[in-house]
Amino acid sequence: MSKARQVKKAPGEEARDPVAAAFELLEALPVPVFFKSRDGRYLGVNKAWEDFFGVPQREFVGKRVADLYPQMPAIAERHAAMDKLLWENPGGQSYEIPLITRGGVARDTIYYKATYNDAAGDVAGLVGAIVDITGRKKAEAAMRESEERWRSIVDSANDGILVYDRSLNVTFVNRAAGRILGLARAEIVGAAGFTSLLSCIHEDGRALDPQTERPTRVTARSGEPLTNYVVGVKRPEGSVTWLSVNTAFLRRREESDWYGIVSTLSDVTSQKSVELALRESEARYRRTFELAASGIAHIGMDRRFIRVNRRLCEILGYPEEELLGLTGRQISHPDDLDIINSQRPALYAGKIDAVRVEKRYLRKDRSAVWVAFAMTVERDAEGRPTHEIAVYNDITAQREAQARVRESEELYRQTFQLAASGIAHVGLDGRFLQVNRSLCEILGYTEGELVGRSVKEISHPEDKDLTDRERARVHDGEIEAVRFEKRYLRKDGSPVWVELAVALARDPHGHPQYEIAIFDDITERKRAEEALKAAHEDLKRSNSELEQFAYVASHDLQEPLRMVSSYTQLVMKRYGERLDGDAKEFMSYVVDGAARMKQLIEDLLAYSRVGTRGKEFRPTPVENALKRAITNLRAAIEESGAEITHDPLPTVNADEVQLAQLFQNLIGNALKFRGTDKPHIHLGAADGDSEWEFRIKDNGIGIEAQYFERIFMLFQRLHTKGDYPGTGIGLAICKKVVERHGGRLWVESEPGKGSSFNFTLPK
Repeated sequence: MSKARQVKKAPGEEARDPVAAAFELLEALPVPVFFKSRDGRYLGVNKAWEDFFGVPQREFVGKRVADLYPQMPAIAERHAAMDKLLWENPGGQSYEIPLITRGGVARDTIYYKATYNDAAGDVAGLVGAIVDITGRKKAEAAMRESEERWRSIVDSANDGILVYDRSLNVTFVNRAAGRILGLARAEIVGAAGFTSLLSCIHEDGRALDPQTERPTRVTARSGEPLTNYVVGVKRPEGSVTWLSVNTAFLRRREESDWYGIVSTLSDVTSQKSVELALRESEARYRRTFELAASGIAHIGMDRRFIRVNRRLCEILGYPEEELLGLTGRQISHPDDLDIINSQRPALYAGKIDAVRVEKRYLRKDRSAVWVAFAMTVERDAEGRPTHEIAVYNDITAQREAQARVRESEELYRQTFQLAASGIAHVGLDGRFLQVNRSLCEILGYTEGELVGRSVKEISHPEDKDLTDRERARVHDGEIEAVRFEKRYLRKDGSPVWVELAVALARDPHGHPQYEIAIFDDITERKRAEEALKAAHEDLKRSNSELEQFAYVASHDLQEPLRMVSSYTQLVMKRYGERLDGDAKEFMSYVVDGAARMKQLIEDLLAYSRVGTRGKEFRPTPVENALKRAITNLRAAIEESGAEITHDPLPTVNADEVQLAQLFQNLIGNALKFRGTDKPHIHLGAADGDSEWEFRIKDNGIGIEAQYFERIFMLFQRLHTKGDYPGTGIGLAICKKVVERHGGRLWVESEPGKGSSFNFTLPK
């Protein structure tokens, strides 16, 4: 007999064949099934129930639910309450309830129960099935836990995450997305993407069209996900938040079509700022690299140029395309090939920071160029050298200047030592720092005896402080240099006169360093000056005596001349009729000789008095002196019919009487030595830097060039007295007058073309 048929009868009840038949049918089901009577006793259970609870059915039939859970009365009470509810409302019911089997295994279950009736139609009992949902519950819990973890992870992400449905409306927003967009998550959920809520732009500043250019719309249209789709969000205050947007389709397993789109947002504003700063930095670097005054190159580890700037091309004389690919060694001067290579190992090993040398390269035209070369090495993150950075400065001119300086210094040393003048460098404390050979000879000391000695120590006692005041002015920068004449005492005690010139050497900042003194021995000159002074005094006294003699002599000579002339004329008057022709001729010679002697004496007196009887110089209008001269010459001017003109004339510092005498002599000569044409005499005046130049030009007979100097000498005549009267002293007087005024006198002339007598007067 089957187990279904071995159902014990409940006390007072007869076994029913239908139940037994039902048990027999349900025995094979994998779902736990049980039957209860109207009083709540178990009538039967199937094999699946027996396995589920771990209770043999023969031990449990006839017992109640409380017997099934003796340690868990709450579960038994729940089942009893549900049974009661079912009795009161016959039909079916289901409910979830956790339970623990006899073996201590916790299970989640769903109980399905239904009442059944007897033959009379009354409720006879119930049948129930237990569905074990422990696995499903665990799966649901795992799913809930997974979803919670997913939400926690998504919400804790730094990047914004948006989930869109098939209509491209937002269904989920994580916390970062709200923060990045500056919107509440509730505002975003349900919206057609963030571009519909915010003003957005492209990287080039163009406005983004939310209908066609929103990232999800582009993804849906193209069927391809987006990576790093950059969108700028314009903020009300004018700033822009730059977002990098990535998109991907959401698909269910084993389905080809998508049901949504997930989008991530990364705030790349700082990155964009860094990129902009980097671009600006790179642009500045390129400009600096190209416009640098120094030549700059990047050199590969194979020693070849990989980048060069414009200045390096100019220094080396190669175009850029020819330099790239060359090595420095290929263009180095043969004598300087290994200067850099000898230091490279230490540079690469990090023992030195840079290589700094001066070396020569050969330009494309094979001329040599000196450069100050500095090189360092660029390294990767692991410290390995990647390339060299080299800086080249053209120092060819500097090297040439240094060579010239060395030559100049050598020449200076030779000049210093071999100079005929004594030369010394004197410290600010007044002691000799350096002396040359000539100074030692002048002062009679050896170099060792002079260096370190005070200058005042060897100065003449009366001249020790002679130079102090003026040298102080040199030190203060009031004057550049000063000259003195002073005495020193030679080593043997004898005095020596020197002409001393003192200047000051200063450093680049203008601070005094030492004095440069030049000594010229003028002892002999001083002796000659003393002798000359004595001679001058003698000459001055002699001149005074001669002047007195000339005055007395001329005065005394004129009296006999007047007597000779007067008595000769008286003889001619009384006895002229008695004299024959020869006698009359002889008498006329006597009268003419006396007249010429008188004129000669007067001219000599005038010449001697130019320098001694002249008046003080005063501001004198030149035109006044000219008018005085023309007045004195009126008779000669009218007799010759001469025309005299002049330029506007200045005022000069002069002796007006002598200036009039100068014009009278020069114009008088022009009237005397006139040609056949009517005389035309013009006085011009030209304004020079420091003097006036006057020009008296005539249209007379002219003078040959060989006589230009002679005519200004005393008693020098170019014509006989029969042709042109005069004593030959007039131009000598003119020269002496001009020289007394500090000017010069000269003539320009050609025979037959007139003459121009020129003279200058200081302003």
